[in-house]
Amino acid sequence: MKQLIYIFILLMVLSGCKKTLEEKAYSATYTKDFYSNAAEAEAAITAVYGNLYGMYNSGAPFFASDWSADQTFPRNVVGRNTLTQFSYDPAYSLQNSFGRSNESPMEVWKRAYITIESANWVIDKVPSTPMDATRRDNIVGEALFMRAYCLWTLSRNFGSIVVKTKPTNSIDNAFVGKSSIDDVYKQIFDDLTKAESLLPDYAAATAVKGRVYKQGAQLLHAKAALYNEKWADALTSAKAVITSNKYSLVPSFTDLFTAAKKDLGRQEVLFDVELNNTTNPVRQSQIHYFYAPNGSSDYNKGGAGGIYVFSAFYNSFPAGDKRKDLLATSYTTTAGVFVPQASIDTRLATKDLVLMGKYKDPNSVGAYASNNIYLLRLADAYLIAAEAEGRANGATATAYSYINTVRSRAGVPALTGGLAQGAFVDSVLQERSWEFYGEGDRWYDLTRTGKFLTVIPTAVNADYPTRTPTAKNKYFPIPQVEINANPLLTQNDAWK
Repeated sequence: MKQLIYIFILLMVLSGCKKTLEEKAYSATYTKDFYSNAAEAEAAITAVYGNLYGMYNSGAPFFASDWSADQTFPRNVVGRNTLTQFSYDPAYSLQNSFGRSNESPMEVWKRAYITIESANWVIDKVPSTPMDATRRDNIVGEALFMRAYCLWTLSRNFGSIVVKTKPTNSIDNAFVGKSSIDDVYKQIFDDLTKAESLLPDYAAATAVKGRVYKQGAQLLHAKAALYNEKWADALTSAKAVITSNKYSLVPSFTDLFTAAKKDLGRQEVLFDVELNNTTNPVRQSQIHYFYAPNGSSDYNKGGAGGIYVFSAFYNSFPAGDKRKDLLATSYTTTAGVFVPQASIDTRLATKDLVLMGKYKDPNSVGAYASNNIYLLRLADAYLIAAEAEGRANGATATAYSYINTVRSRAGVPALTGGLAQGAFVDSVLQERSWEFYGEGDRWYDLTRTGKFLTVIPTAVNADYPTRTPTAKNKYFPIPQVEINANPLLTQNDAWK
């Protein structure tokens, strides 16, 4: 019997050798009959948002940027300190060796392309889905925005990247080579222009939490144009957001970041990652408990003591600036014990530690906090408009009006008048630092302007006494594991 089976198998193998082997590649989301009705289209776009949540769940987009900049720093432990010390390599060896790859640029690359892949399926399939035409257009617009957002995130971190605009449904389009930065931005602008035409205006009464609307696409367009030094385009898109009157600044900066008042923040926040402090379903991020002191406190009941603020940044705020109210040099444990600055975290050599409260949630369930992660805020539209106007036309009255709107909310006097163009732009960049600390923004302001080479060496303390970035640190190296997996992908020149 066994002999017959062996002969049968041999015949099958020989027969199979006469035919050319045919393979069909399927992405993780591929299915022949999906996207056939409205419910499936809605499920598909929900999955795109879910993939973006996966990227911020780890905190990697904020950690990679903020730990490189001059506002915050991680507790000095092996594998986590490589970003602050600029000691990483294309293999991200230490992060991998010490289990911290999910905090590294590797995670940004991986999660962004997972999100892009899911967005590509929506863009490719949903236009032919039989459903309400207006809602169908909205869904495609959301997917276009999400693809643009991820491409922008990738390019500001890695420079020249892969631009993939088709879903992976065959071996032929599974691998794509890099595009130049100019071509990356061309795709970003194209996606956003289309998204703006397909997305509805924001309306508070009917808006779905966590979804993007037309003004969100316009603000991302403005920010991408600013990064690309297209000052006129940046100004036009930022003004479109401001003059739409769909959003307004939350009067109190503290309220904007108070977990219990996060619904109030929706009047200012154009795009965010929605989180909660429940365990079912879990929607949380490492960002929250990394910023909380170690243990259970009025910041978080499961704090890790993983991130602190440079004291020099804390001391840089002008007198009376309300944004400084979210920074503190002491805290209280859940048991009611007052902890002074010198005792905030005795594991560190640095003793003038400062805590940051933008992600503070005294009602967290363990480490699970309810603060949303803000990705695009109206304050950004004002400061983009101020910088773009200043760079294009000098320190005009209009440029001053934009920056002073933000300063007014912060409770500080109007910016000194009569500044030269360069001094005005520098003032806007400083204003951005005070406004967006801890929101994953500062590093890119420093890299896009080239200031990181001179600013970062001054942001030091006892744990990081020397910080010496070089020109190649403007972008992170493309993860070597991705280059190994893609025969068309090459490392960026500076990291070869």
